[in-house]
Amino acid sequence: MNIGKAVDLTHTISKGMTTYVGDPKPDIKQVKKLEHDGVNLSRLKLGSHTGTHIDAPHHFVSNGITVDELDPEAFCGQAVVLDLSNKKPGSGITASDLKRFTSSIKPGDIVLLYTGMSEHWGEQWARRKFTYLDEGGAAWLLQRKVKVVGIDYLSVEKFASKENLTHKKLLGNGVLIIESLNKNLRKFLGKRIFLMCLPIKTKGTDGAPARVLAYPLIGE
Repeated sequence: MNIGKAVDLTHTISKGMTTYVGDPKPDIKQVKKLEHDGVNLSRLKLGSHTGTHIDAPHHFVSNGITVDELDPEAFCGQAVVLDLSNKKPGSGITASDLKRFTSSIKPGDIVLLYTGMSEHWGEQWARRKFTYLDEGGAAWLLQRKVKVVGIDYLSVEKFASKENLTHKKLLGNGVLIIESLNKNLRKFLGKRIFLMCLPIKTKGTDGAPARVLAYPLIGE
């Protein structure tokens, strides 16, 4: 497999950045300074689903495995980027929407959904009205035997869902989730890439921020 130069799909974590409504706001504070302490040192305070991050089964599954229990390559492998940017913000991606991509998806793939919502990162209205994956769409992807589903905004779930059926359908059946990929995902619409996603290894947690890199597949 020949790959090209990496493209970063990760949001920079910063104070005041966009977060899911109700989640902790990240805070970065310098606690030591080079001129006074001989070293620069910062304290980071953030939620487990801050910025570009992964969801482990423990997020919604009773006794589901935690971030530190995941295979280190669980979120790495060949991925296909699907263009769903025609969907109206606030609407759900359905099985019917996905069926046109049937020939593009292989068992074991990472499927990345480009909704176009990443173009509105930082806009307040988008935090409550973003495109999501509905339960039927999640079930269809399970049938295709994918291993990871990623999306370019805050959640795969409809905002303020009380049942969280999409998360439960995916995580409960061993399909992992990547959320809040940045708008660089649009560079790969309709293409296959190699994805490298490495979450921070945090013990006993339901999710963790991750660095996500996309590598073009040469010849694809």
